[in-house]
Amino acid sequence: MNTLITGAEGFVGGHLVAALLDRGDRVTATRLQAAPEEAPAGRPAPEWRVVDVLDVTTVRRAVEAAEPEVVFHLAGFSSGARARGRAAEALRTNAEGTLNVLDAVADAAPGCRVVVPGSADVYGDPGPDPVDENAPVAPRSPYGVSKAAQELVALTLGAAVGLDVRVARLFPMTGPGQADVFVVPGFCRQAAAIATRRSEPLIEVGNLEVERDFIHVGDGVDALLALASLASPPHRIYNVCSGEGIAIRTVLSWILAEAGIDPEIRVDRARLRPDDPPRVVGSAGRLRSATGWTCRREVREGVRETYSWVAAGHQ
Repeated sequence: MNTLITGAEGFVGGHLVAALLDRGDRVTATRLQAAPEEAPAGRPAPEWRVVDVLDVTTVRRAVEAAEPEVVFHLAGFSSGARARGRAAEALRTNAEGTLNVLDAVADAAPGCRVVVPGSADVYGDPGPDPVDENAPVAPRSPYGVSKAAQELVALTLGAAVGLDVRVARLFPMTGPGQADVFVVPGFCRQAAAIATRRSEPLIEVGNLEVERDFIHVGDGVDALLALASLASPPHRIYNVCSGEGIAIRTVLSWILAEAGIDPEIRVDRARLRPDDPPRVVGSAGRLRSATGWTCRREVREGVRETYSWVAAGHQ
């Protein structure tokens, strides 16, 4: 298939590009900066294009060149921590950028399927029970607001112009390639520095008691591919989650075990978030029913892979 991925230089984008190339797709991949180094000899590579989704002209040219049958629109803010200090930029990029991509697709590839990764942050504080897609959208953070706006743009515009848009509400993912602004690679960076004696045996943390529904990035990519493959989806919004909560304290213990260290744990008040709900766990019954998708990888394995990646000097 001809596939276009916006924001392909990001964490999920890199894994998705690899999966699509492995199955033989022709992949056009966009990024904000100049193209990366060429793939190793004998390995397939995407066609890279430099695109800012807020630039209508470069977006349109990328869609026209790709002639896509499927678009995965990953470009935008994906970090709640970064969005906190840049709320207006996050809102504009996630909402207006999505508008620009869908406008270009409607003109140049109207029969295309479009998968828009959303976020569990749109639920805000859903309470202790697994949350499904019928729960109210009630974000509590700038990032959650930007993703709720992105969803609204995607589904409203898609319906208005007849585009086939599917939204995947992604719950937290882990695996190699994630920036250390996220909790798992952030802990891994601190732990690796201690293990190699580049730092004192102290790890600074936020609230370790909150529970999140983590999945391995490989399962997240499988979910995006499964959604894209649906000929006629019964719904437009799908949770991508495991249905199980894991305390951040447990994740940290896994990382310390990987590093072989027993440091002091100190709460850094700057890392505490007053809008952090105590537990966010989802139900993926809708996705499972529509596609047969299920988590096949252990979250702990994703944590282990992340630590190995960070320890090898990739951060």
